[in-house]
Amino acid sequence: MKAMLIHAYGENATFEAADVAKPDVKSGHVLVKIAASSVNTVDTMIRHRGKDLPLSSDTPALLGIDIAGTVGRVAHVALQLAKHRSVEDYSTGEV
Repeated sequence: MKAMLIHAYGENATFEAADVAKPDVKSGHVLVKIAASSVNTVDTMIRHRGKDLPLSSDTPALLGIDIAGTVGRVAHVALQLAKHRSVEDYSTGEV
């Protein structure tokens, strides 16, 4: 899948387009087909300050965790009703 990554933190860090592996659907989770994402103020702070902030991940890092899309795959039959539903998320969940 396509993603925008940064390979280093700091004032001059730039986003670069990359192909990354599509995540597996874990038990109790859904996989969302993202239609839109954004980079917000917190993402910008992470980009500048890096590992000085608790929400920062190791690089290469995928920022922009505010998303909107539709549920594409589900991990459990009980979640089948969620398929194709519109969703939005503003969390610090796994990416």
